[in-house]
Amino acid sequence: MIEFRNVSKVYDTGTKAVKNASFLIEKGEFCFLVGTSGSGKSTLIKLILKEEEATSGNIIINGKDTTFLKPSRVPYLRRSMGVVFQDFRLLPDKTVYDNVAYAMYIVRATGRHIRRQVPMILSLVGLSQKAKMYPNELSGGEQQRVALARALVNNPSMLIADEPTRKSGSRYILGYNEFTK
Repeated sequence: MIEFRNVSKVYDTGTKAVKNASFLIEKGEFCFLVGTSGSGKSTLIKLILKEEEATSGNIIINGKDTTFLKPSRVPYLRRSMGVVFQDFRLLPDKTVYDNVAYAMYIVRATGRHIRRQVPMILSLVGLSQKAKMYPNELSGGEQQRVALARALVNNPSMLIADEPTRKSGSRYILGYNEFTK
């Protein structure tokens, strides 16, 4: 599912964020990245998402080497991933329902599929009653659940959460489809 082969990332400033990382996360596995601030956890996630390019090594996602992936193909790679960001990245001018539906709109889901899927996923995260509210009207935990719903709504093959508890300093990479079936 996700494989790093001798991956390193050195920023232009000379900071060595990742050094010769090699690991394999298989379908259905839970992987927890734990470390101190500045140890490279977020950089690993950015490398998986192709927000950053590796300085060296190879990154294989779902059997495809993404090391030299053209920028125009990156959105298609990301469609296989559900991501919960540290700051949630909710759209402040959209309701809870619309924040979740937006993820489906981006991948060109039909209106019918959106109307069926969004209420189901909001129910799954316990936010059915909050569908018409805006992010600023929600608690931090509720905002986090909106971000989780948005990450899950397109049935991704993996779920990546960057500090999902906002306390632990952990990142999680989960084989989503494997544990929800």
